[in-house]
Amino acid sequence: MRNEGVMEQMNEITGNIHIHTTFSDGTGSYPEVIAAAARMGLDFIIVTDHNRAVFDEEGWRDDVLVLVGEEVNDVHDLQQQNHCLCLGTAEAVEQLASDAQALIDTTNRQDGVSFLAHPIEIASKYVSDVYPWTKWEVKRYTGVELWNYSSTFRPHAKSWAHLLGLLLCPDFFQTGPLPEMLSLWDRLLSEHAPVVAIGGSDCHAAPVRVGRVQRKFLSYEACFSGVNTHLLSTEPLSHSFAPDKRLVYQALAAGHAFVAFDRLALTNGFRFMARQGQNEVIMGDRLPAGATTFRVQLPQPAEIRLLCNGALVAQTHGTDLTYRSERSGVYRVEVYRRWMLRRRGWIFSNPIYVGVLS
Repeated sequence: MRNEGVMEQMNEITGNIHIHTTFSDGTGSYPEVIAAAARMGLDFIIVTDHNRAVFDEEGWRDDVLVLVGEEVNDVHDLQQQNHCLCLGTAEAVEQLASDAQALIDTTNRQDGVSFLAHPIEIASKYVSDVYPWTKWEVKRYTGVELWNYSSTFRPHAKSWAHLLGLLLCPDFFQTGPLPEMLSLWDRLLSEHAPVVAIGGSDCHAAPVRVGRVQRKFLSYEACFSGVNTHLLSTEPLSHSFAPDKRLVYQALAAGHAFVAFDRLALTNGFRFMARQGQNEVIMGDRLPAGATTFRVQLPQPAEIRLLCNGALVAQTHGTDLTYRSERSGVYRVEVYRRWMLRRRGWIFSNPIYVGVLS
């Protein structure tokens, strides 16, 4: 349990997860990626090259905490499915790629965290390659990549005109996590709670040509100002590598985090908490069954939706929502704003669990 006033005590840490460099199929070197993160004002990044962990690159560099994990998949799988983000491990784990459960368990034993990458992907006429997660028999993974920034563009590549539009103005097509992914997350929460959600950029900064137009699709700067994962911690970053690395992974493991589309508008200051008497908790935490007051705070007005077990229970437009309930369940928040003529997902919180876990 936490003491009253916990929201005011929280330190917010903003980072970008799921990044590729020239050590796999990205186009940027570590210095180039770090410089882009510094320009975008990120506190931390987690680089996840395919089946390659370059731990020597970790540390505080250009005022950015650089962490290294792996995006692990079985290279002998002809369909190249079932990618897992293995983060915070002491040693490389790609040698276990053919056994997903062993991969997850080994990551846990090394005090790491594991997230199923882009669990749902939707192909289109011009982007037919998809790499979903299919091994749903696995257990004990930390969570899922709720919003893969790069992957959600795939369904929009329906024609040459759409391809050109994606290349010239990708933001117009970005509306939020796939609805199928939100439904899947709610189902996983009902069956295997807790399941922590993160946002991933999956940034490659790949050069793309459509007719005579060629440019990098989703540069590192574009991704780092796009979908980020914000962490909340009672401790600030100290600029000492070992404790700061531990702080980031502890916050991720606890689900003290929200996923944000920072290009739409800056999200720093979002808070979601619940209170029973003098006990107050934040997203990722648990409360026993009983009368609970939930509160949501936003830095700017927007459409706030509070859901319980995937169903809408409260909604408003503004900067604050308060809701009281005696119902047990998994409570989470979605926030939407209008931008570039369309309603778009802005913030997606991790849940608060009331009366559903011991």
